[in-house]
Amino acid sequence: MRDDRGVTAVFRNDIIKNEGKSREAGRPIFDDIEVCELRYAGSKNTGVFPATEQSHWDVDDETGEQRIYTYAERFPKQYQQFKSRQQQTKAGTPLDYLPFLTEAKRAELRALNIYTAEALTIVDGPELKNLGPGGRELKNQAIAFLESGSDLARINKLEADLAEARAMNEVLEQDLKLGKAVKPAAPTEFDNMTDEQLRGHIQSLTGVEPKGNLPRKTLIRMAQEQKENVAA
Repeated sequence: MRDDRGVTAVFRNDIIKNEGKSREAGRPIFDDIEVCELRYAGSKNTGVFPATEQSHWDVDDETGEQRIYTYAERFPKQYQQFKSRQQQTKAGTPLDYLPFLTEAKRAELRALNIYTAEALTIVDGPELKNLGPGGRELKNQAIAFLESGSDLARINKLEADLAEARAMNEVLEQDLKLGKAVKPAAPTEFDNMTDEQLRGHIQSLTGVEPKGNLPRKTLIRMAQEQKENVAA
C-alpha cells in the first residue's frame, strides 16, 4: 500500500498534441485528455500524467496478485469528484484545524503544496528545509496534534464503554437481589413477547431503548415496572 499522505492529486481536462494525426494532416492536431497533476508536500514541483496511465504496481485486494494501477485508481475519490464535477478534496485534517498556525503560515504551507496536518507530519529532508526556520517545530506540533486527537477518541470510547458496562451491572445486581428476596414471579402479559418486542415496548414508554445485551427476565421486569409507573 502506497503512502500518499504527502501527495495531493488534482484531476483536470487538458489537450495533448497527436503527433501521428498532425503528420497526416500537415497541421497541428490536438486530442482532449484527462490528466492527473501531482503536488508534493514541501515542494513547489509538480508532475502531470494522463489519468489512465500506469502509476505503479501493487497487490490487488481481491485477487492478491500484482497488477498495474492507473492514477485514476490510485486516487479514486478525487477522480470520482472530478468526473461528477465536484470540488476535489484532500484526504486528512485541513490546516484550518491546526490552532498553532497563523493565516500567513497556512498560506505559506499551501504554497508548498501542504494542505493537511497529515502531509505536514511526513515532510522531511530538503522539503522540510523549504519550510524555513521553525519548520521542524511545526512538523512536531502537527504530529502531537494528531496523536492527541487519536488518544482523545480512544479515551472517549473507553469511557462510554465503561459507563454502559456499569449500567448493565447495576441492572443485573438488582435482578440478583430481587431473585434472592422474592418468590418466582407470576406470569405476565409480556411473557409471550420476543426480546425485540420487549425492547420496542420499553422504548415506546420511556423514549430510550434499553442498552446492552440484557437478559430476557430483566427486560420483562423493566416492561412491568414501566407499566406500573404509567398506571400510577
